[in-house]
Amino acid sequence: MSRQEELRELKERAGEIQLRLDFLEMRINSIRRRSPTVSHWKAFVDAEKCVGCGMCQEVCPVGAVEVDACARIQTNSCIGCGRCVQECPQDALSLRPWFIGNSSSSIQR
Repeated sequence: MSRQEELRELKERAGEIQLRLDFLEMRINSIRRRSPTVSHWKAFVDAEKCVGCGMCQEVCPVGAVEVDACARIQTNSCIGCGRCVQECPQDALSLRPWFIGNSSSSIQR
């Protein structure tokens, strides 16, 4: 891997980490104010990467993940905590913006 490719990859990872940090800061501030906010982030599944191991289902604190051959996220239950994303050994999950009014309550991508 060239130095430029390595630098580009590190910058991409830093951007992803910054998104997670911004989200966590918002949640911490919400808890401190004692006014829970509805998360605008939801977990999404990359069906091509998911192998149906069930790790995400095990760590989900609200039971928003169902797994058969592939994981499915119940977006109306997902709180956007990111635990499933962190624990997925296949890197098949990601947090993405989700706004009230999106048409589907279950997303699999």
